[in-house]
Parts: sequence; C-alpha cells; structure tokens
Amino acid sequence: MAVSKLQPKPSKLRFGVFEADFNTRELFKHGARISIQEQPFEILCMLLERAGEIVSREELRQRLWPENTHVEYEDSLNTAVRKLRAAISDSSDQPRYIETVARRGYRLIAPVTPVGASPAHGPAFLGSSAAKAAAPNLVSRKWQVREPRYPRWLAYSGLAILALAAVAGYWLHHTRGTREVRPVSPSVVPMQPSIAVLPLENLSADPAQEYFAEGVTDEITTRIAVLPGLKVISRTSAMQYKSTHKSLPQIGKELGVDAILEGTVERSGERVRLRVQLIQAATDQHLWAQSYERRLSDILALENEFAVDVADQVQVRLAPQQRSPGSGRALNPVALEDYLKGRYFWNRRDGGGLQKAVEYFQKAVQVDPNYAPAYAGLAQSYILLTDPSRARLAADKALSLDPQLSEAHTALALLAEQHWNFMEAEREYKLAISLNPNYATAHHWYGESHLALMGRFEEADREMEQARALDPVSRIIATDCGAVLYFERRYDEAYLELSKVLEMEPNFSEAYLFRGEVLLQQQRYKEAIADFESARRINNTSRQLALMGYALGVAGKRSQAAVILRKLKAISRQKHVEPWSLAMVELGLGDKDETLAWLEKAYREQSADLIGLKVVPAYDPLRNHPRFQQLTARIGLP
Repeated sequence: MAVSKLQPKPSKLRFGVFEADFNTRELFKHGARISIQEQPFEILCMLLERAGEIVSREELRQRLWPENTHVEYEDSLNTAVRKLRAAISDSSDQPRYIETVARRGYRLIAPVTPVGASPAHGPAFLGSSAAKAAAPNLVSRKWQVREPRYPRWLAYSGLAILALAAVAGYWLHHTRGTREVRPVSPSVVPMQPSIAVLPLENLSADPAQEYFAEGVTDEITTRIAVLPGLKVISRTSAMQYKSTHKSLPQIGKELGVDAILEGTVERSGERVRLRVQLIQAATDQHLWAQSYERRLSDILALENEFAVDVADQVQVRLAPQQRSPGSGRALNPVALEDYLKGRYFWNRRDGGGLQKAVEYFQKAVQVDPNYAPAYAGLAQSYILLTDPSRARLAADKALSLDPQLSEAHTALALLAEQHWNFMEAEREYKLAISLNPNYATAHHWYGESHLALMGRFEEADREMEQARALDPVSRIIATDCGAVLYFERRYDEAYLELSKVLEMEPNFSEAYLFRGEVLLQQQRYKEAIADFESARRINNTSRQLALMGYALGVAGKRSQAAVILRKLKAISRQKHVEPWSLAMVELGLGDKDETLAWLEKAYREQSADLIGLKVVPAYDPLRNHPRFQQLTARIGLP
C-alpha cells in the first residue's frame, strides 16, 4: 500500500482510548501498555493504515501467512481477530472499533489521528487516498455529527478549555513542580460546558489500592467543581459507571454532559502517576490527553497559581482574594491516605461505612491536625449518623482552617435548620452554593430541608431540579424530589416520581415511606400499608414502626394500630423513643389531644421532625386547632 508523500505514515496512531506504536510494536491504553500478541497486532496495524476501508480476509492472509505457509488460516484468522477484539474490549455485535463486513473482511470504524496531532486540526489520519475518500462517508454513517451554529474551531477550543480545567483542577490540589499543561488559546465558551469525571482505573499492582483510585477520582471531581463557569456532574452519579460496558456516548446522554474525563491512576511507593484524557461525549472523539507523575506529599503547592491560570483560560473574573497566593503547605502523605480511605467509605453512605469513614478521618487529623478536608469529612459523617454536637465541632474546626469549604458550610446549614435557626440555615446554604455551585448536596438540602418546609415551593422546585441535574442517578435526591411534590399536594406526580426510584432501587426504605404517605392521601390504603411494611423489612426502627401504626390507624385498622402504640410505649420504658413517633400513631387513631400532647413534648426536646408542621399533609386534620397553631408559631415557622 502506497503512503502519500504529503502525509507520511506516523510512527504512532491513536484510535479511541488506544495508541499503537508501529516502531516498538506495542499497544497502549491511557498510556499504559497492554498485552497483545504479534498476529492480532499485525491485523490492527493493517486496519489502522487503511482506516475506513474494508481490508479483505485474503489481504490479511497474505500479510500474516505468506505463500508456502501451511496453516488452517480461516480458523487462525478468526482466532487472531477475536484476540484483537479482546485486547481492545471490542464486540463483534456492537463494534466501537472493528466492524465485520460479511463475507468480505473487516474495517476500522473509529477516527484515527497521529499521536501528537490535535483532533481539532485536520481530518483523521488515513493512509491511502482511497481511505481518505471513504472518510466522509464513515463519519456521516457512524457518528452523525450535527454541524454547530458557531464555528467548529470555537467548539473544539471550548472543549480544550475543559481539558485544561479538568487536569489543572486536579493538580490545583495535588501538585508541585513544573507545569505540564499544554497551552490552549483562550476563547469565549459559547455556553456553560458540562463534564463528568468517570471513576479512574486503578493500575496499581495491589487491588487494595482501589480506595486510592476512588479517592483521587473524588478529589478531581471536587477540585473541578469549584471552578467557575463549569457544570460538573456529582461523583455519586459518575460512580455508577464504574466497570460499565456502556459506551461513552450513551453515558454522556444519560448524564447530560458535553465531555467526559476518564483515565488511570497508579501508585508506587511515594509516587503517583496519573493519566487522563478528555472525550467528546456525543461522538466518542478523543480531544486531549496528558500524563503526570508527582510525589504523594506534593499536592497543595501552586494551588492559587493554577486557579488563576484556569480562570484566565475561560475568561472568568476572579475577586482579588481569589488571586492571592496560597500557602503551598505540603501535606503528610499518611494523612492523605487516611483521608482518601475515609472518603471511600463515606461515599457508601450505609451505617457501617459511615463508622469506618469516621475512623479514617480521625486518623487523618491525628496525623495532620491542620487538615481541613478531613474535619469536613467528619462533620458530614457525624450529621448523617445523627450526632449533631460532634458534627458542629468538626465543621467549625474545618472552617477555622479553610473558610471556603462548601461541604462544611452545608453541614452547618442543616444543623442550624434542625435547631430551628432558619435565617442562619439559609445564610449557610447560600454561602455553600456560592462557594461551589456544583455541590449537589447543598442544592438538595437547601431545596428539600429548608425551602420546601418553609412553604417556598417554587424556589424549592428550582433547587431540587438543580440538584438532580448535578447528580442525576442519586436515589436520595430523586426520593426527595418526590417528597417535595408530596408536600405540594401533587400526589399523582409524587407517586410516579417515587415509583421510578423504587424501580431503580427496590430496597430503598425512604422511597417506600414517602410513597406510602402519598398513597394514604390518595386513600389507597392497602397499597400504602404494603409500602410501610416494605420499609420496615429493610430498616426496622421505632420510627418505621410508628409510621406503620399511623398508616393502620388512617386505614381504619384501629386495633392493629393500638397494638403498635402499646409496643412503642413499652419500648420507651427501656430506651428513649422520640415523642414524634408516638404522636404519629395517635394522629392515625384520630386522637387530636393526645397527638398534640406528644407534639408539645417533642417541642420541648427540640425535635427536628417538627420543622415539617407547616407543609406535611399528614398534619392537615390539626391545622385549625389553636394548640397546633401556637406550636407552629413557637417553632418560628413562617
């Protein structure tokens, strides 16, 4: 095959996430060498050289097995192609790279570029004139790229800025030394770009280092999220795609993002090697890649310098204090390791995981008492474990070390809410969101735990939609979207929303509880009781038992509700049972005086459950009662 003199054959070619080195006869994925045998690699070389063309089985036979070679080449060729597809994780049924052309041969259908060339400049490398002629048809058939309304160079420039923001965002918190970011010409991004950071692949020899890979993914997402002018999908949504077989265009569509950042991380002793690349989500087009290697301890230097550089690239005005130089304090690598382990367990959100998270965050602050993110992790863990005093101490400590931590401000906001200091809660929520507009939990808690319970439904709906956009597969955010609809008396919509959650996660007790309350309002009593029973099977607590008693009472099953009331009173003689729980059963039985007596006791205990008095439909039978109105006023609800 003749190669054009105007475009000599390069020594390395890139397709998708892979690079083939013709000189060393090696194949790389994300910069890491992967195993491939000689014959599969030879087939790959031939397909790359003639990208977009059909390479016949006869041509492959002549290349692999010259004349006078005695071999069952049909079976051998099939085996070699299968090994090639296995090496690049491709499928013959749904190919991303190699297409089988029935009775003829094979064709490489992925865009191909020389390593070192920008995909934004010039067409994919095609080794022959015939291949070049085939390229437009290939792109049209495979990718169906719609021509943007603004110039193509502007779109690529904006995505290149994403790459710089993504990688600089990571080393904003994790590097010291010479910058390795390739220069990008500044340009105005035509719209707010959006990106998802997929879980980094752990290349360390030790599988136990998986926590480290997840921790680095978390840090990358966190650092990128605070950059202005960039929409970043929550880590919890992106983590759903760990080890997925879905294509990047499908992931991009499900998450609603323009670009996807993926890569690998490898730790060897005190060195960390990170390789990342940016992919255009809609087309699976490789846009940019970079590799980094640093000492584990050198992760805080040049933080503000990188922040200013990234802001300059996206033409964002920074306040003077944002441009001031940082301390560049080095972090103890042992503290970092414990912090990443804590984040690994905190993200599981179950009881055992939260306890393990507390254990590792405490180890981190013992090693480095000035490590603010670890204190923020403690605050978040304690508030989910309903330990408000420790949560406040940890959040205050985190903010004394770093007043800009959105996570700590969000924790303080919820604590203020639970103590009925609604003005302080609103200030903290707004501050948390201003510090990190991409922090889904801040939007979520502000919308459901504050605005909705204050009866400010239009604002609550906006915040919940923002939280959902940032964390589209979060089951708790979707559940609380249904809860807000329930508070608004939009029962049919709430039922559909909560049913979708349970289709996604059949063992999520909170969704059963809220759907059960919706069904009670719709007078679908049998279905409601079934939902409360499901919630109890998953999480059998006094609270779940009380809600079951309430449902039985509303459904007219008074004797069964009375049995639960007696059981709760018996339990209360052994350990503390929240007065709110007993109030709910009495409410289901229709005894208003006893209900109000228990609610007044809950008031004396400053129960956080009373924040919902204004909007929760279950309290509707009490709304005109003077004692209920006085109770609402004493709490300070508007």
